[in-house]
Amino acid sequence: MITEPTDSRQAYIDKYEEPSHHMAALMGASIVTLDLRPRLLYPLADAGVKTVGDLIGLYRAGLRNVRNIGTAAAAEIERILIFADLINADQKQKAKAGF
Repeated sequence: MITEPTDSRQAYIDKYEEPSHHMAALMGASIVTLDLRPRLLYPLADAGVKTVGDLIGLYRAGLRNVRNIGTAAAAEIERILIFADLINADQKQKAKAGF
């Protein structure tokens, strides 16, 4: 049985904090949850990337700076992040432009 909170302020807070809790849990998840191939996981692990949040930070800093991540591997990681709705095409264009 689902009960409504008696305090209307608490219902408002819960309604708008749920997405932020979900995003925080997602950013703390292991990169293994993205089903990356081992040829992508090993260089990322060597670079210290353990969580999805680390990967997104590295994406913004430049995947090509990671040893053993070439153009094709960087493009595959971008496709996976876009498919998982962690970045959008606008961010991809900004990253290429250097913003």
